[in-house]
Amino acid sequence: MSITPFILLITGVVIGISGIVPGELLDTTNSLIKGFVILLCFVIGMDMGKDQKLWANIRNMGHKAFLIPIVSVIGSLMGGIITGILVGLPPGVSAAASVGSGYYSLTTIMLKQLAGPEAATIAFISNLLRELLVMTAMPLFVAVFGKNGAIGIAGATAMDTALPFIIKSTGKQMAIAAFVSGVLITVAMPVLVPLCYKLF
Repeated sequence: MSITPFILLITGVVIGISGIVPGELLDTTNSLIKGFVILLCFVIGMDMGKDQKLWANIRNMGHKAFLIPIVSVIGSLMGGIITGILVGLPPGVSAAASVGSGYYSLTTIMLKQLAGPEAATIAFISNLLRELLVMTAMPLFVAVFGKNGAIGIAGATAMDTALPFIIKSTGKQMAIAAFVSGVLITVAMPVLVPLCYKLF
């Protein structure tokens, strides 16, 4: 588990309060980051397209390859909306933040553009906490929700940061299912976040 995101967040808050960095520079930086995120999505797509082994494994899994990420997204969305109602958040913000599925960097950027810095902060904190919780409590999730349920809880992080923890708690045989689920959720993210914000 890394505390680097927390350190960077606190450092950013301190610098923002101090006013050292001009607003124009921040706007330019945000535009550059958005461009890099779009490029990252493109590169991920190319990497998936050329990996024949990945597609073969997905075909071998059949409909199960899509069932875990679909249920994961639906569960995230329902949980986010219910939590938003309980704490008094706008439904669009809670829905969009929850379908971020642990992918805090992209969700934060998108919600900042859609709803402002407050919504972006909610998205960042909720998704970062989800990722950290998955890393620390994966054995508990497996015991309570089963192997497939634990992969679903990991959301987008199942393809990268949470994958070692999933393998350790569920076994190597679940690695492909976890990776495929994480990839599919990650690919759907740029569409789901703005869609849920507008629908709810």
